[in-house]
Amino acid sequence: SLLQEFQMLSTICSNVLSVRSTYQLRFCRSIFLSNVYNKKKVDDLIPFQVLPDLDNPTLNPINHADLLKLKIIPNAESKILRVAILGVPNSGKSTLVNKLVGQHICPESFKPNTTRRSAKAILTSGDTQVVFLDTPGVVEDKAAAKYKMEKTLLLDPEMSCSEADLLVVMQDVSNRYVRESMNKKVLRLLCLHYKDVPSILVMNKMDTIPKSRRVYDLIRKLTCNRLDGDQGQIKIAKHDSKRSVDKYLKRKERADQEAVVVKDDVGEVLEIASKENLSEEKTLGLIAGLIGWPGFRDVFTISALNGDGVEDLKEYLLGAAEPGKWIYPDKVKFDDDPRNIVINIIKSKFLDHLPHTIPYTLKPEIQLWEIDEDWKSLRIMVTVEADKNQFKLIVGKGGVKIKALSTDIQDSLIDFFSHEVHFKLSVVPTFTTVLQEKHPSTIKPELFL
Repeated sequence: SLLQEFQMLSTICSNVLSVRSTYQLRFCRSIFLSNVYNKKKVDDLIPFQVLPDLDNPTLNPINHADLLKLKIIPNAESKILRVAILGVPNSGKSTLVNKLVGQHICPESFKPNTTRRSAKAILTSGDTQVVFLDTPGVVEDKAAAKYKMEKTLLLDPEMSCSEADLLVVMQDVSNRYVRESMNKKVLRLLCLHYKDVPSILVMNKMDTIPKSRRVYDLIRKLTCNRLDGDQGQIKIAKHDSKRSVDKYLKRKERADQEAVVVKDDVGEVLEIASKENLSEEKTLGLIAGLIGWPGFRDVFTISALNGDGVEDLKEYLLGAAEPGKWIYPDKVKFDDDPRNIVINIIKSKFLDHLPHTIPYTLKPEIQLWEIDEDWKSLRIMVTVEADKNQFKLIVGKGGVKIKALSTDIQDSLIDFFSHEVHFKLSVVPTFTTVLQEKHPSTIKPELFL
């Protein structure tokens, strides 16, 4: 019956889906918000006015919004650098940004395409400010169309390059299939913007490969044995020329078929790229056959996850800043709404804990954002709708999966807010369960004993 069905769902929601109940219930100022992070609502920050002014502006979205509006006082000694980080999906771009800034701002996951749109993180040290543009991993047009990816995955890397003062190319050396050549999409962006924007190469995940002579050979391949156009003295490998005859003939054949301008000499490639406003056709011709980029100014080898080499890169970026007005106040570490950061962190943990493409289809929504009366704890409750299959995978047997998922999210939120956080995740089923009533027994009773 409907009553039995309602009672069963109520039992599930109260016993299985409640994840965090370790804290005692106390009187607190609460804000119940449905779809609170919807930017289309002009007045969606009004409910947060009742919350107190805290030292940490990220705890209150309205305080953070007001902080972003503060007028920047001009300083003759201030320096600024805008950095766009490029690379294929899952190359460690977000992990590097979080390490450089010292806060979990960009979503991280072991699965590709965690970052779905550009996010800005800000590093301020002394009189220098570095603004990082964490772009989505460059993807092929066919892949974007096949998996119905957002337009931001294609457009944001393009826009970030035009806004940047420096391009940082992340190369994943742990993947043996891609580590010895650069992605054509990345090479295209480097070639298009070489005239106006310098670039450096950052080889990430160095802890996954043995330290040997091969590392230097790999650097030579990815830089075409050049730095900032200057020819290196040592070849890529002991018995390997910079450009083999077979590769040259293939490039010439491709050039004849496509009727585009192709230069075999990488020095001429840089010369053309530095003087002309390149068309798409000419750009593709210039990078045809290239496995690396000869225009990098410097090369860094790091392990973003472990932090190895990150400090050296940080000092380099701070030193590369030019005199200019800051874009953000010194206390700002990101320019997005804190609620959007929370949602992105939750989505990244979905990717780590749930299989296949299921995490990409889930849409978590913030329902509760509250601070205790004594201001010692931030509580966030999030709901996510799920069909029958998704429901089983998220909750798990006996609620084990959702508890582990919630704990992981809570730890990341504590890292983000630098404050005590209690997180609660509830799954809202979008399916109905029909209870089958037991049929009365058809066996005739024994009347005579």
